[in-house]
Amino acid sequence: MHKADAKARSIRDGDPVKVYKGRGDFEGLVRVIVATLGYWRSLNRSDGSVNCISSDEFASLGHAPTFSDNLVQVRRVN
Repeated sequence: MHKADAKARSIRDGDPVKVYKGRGDFEGLVRVIVATLGYWRSLNRSDGSVNCISSDEFASLGHAPTFSDNLVQVRRVN
C-alpha cells in the first residue's frame, strides 16, 4: 500500500486490514503486496483469497482474462 494512502486511512506497516470491493473481500497485513496471476475463487466467501475481488470473465478480444486491474478500498480492522 502506498504510504500516502495508508496515512490518509491511519494505517501503518503491519496493521491488519480488510481489502474490499462489491465483488468480495479478504483480510491481511499491510505490506508491499504482490498478487499472483490466476483466478482461484474461494467457495466460502468469508475466507476469500486475494483473487476473490477479481472477475472470472474473459475479454471479448482474444478471450483474455480480465483480472489484472482492481480498484479496491482498504480499511484497518481491529
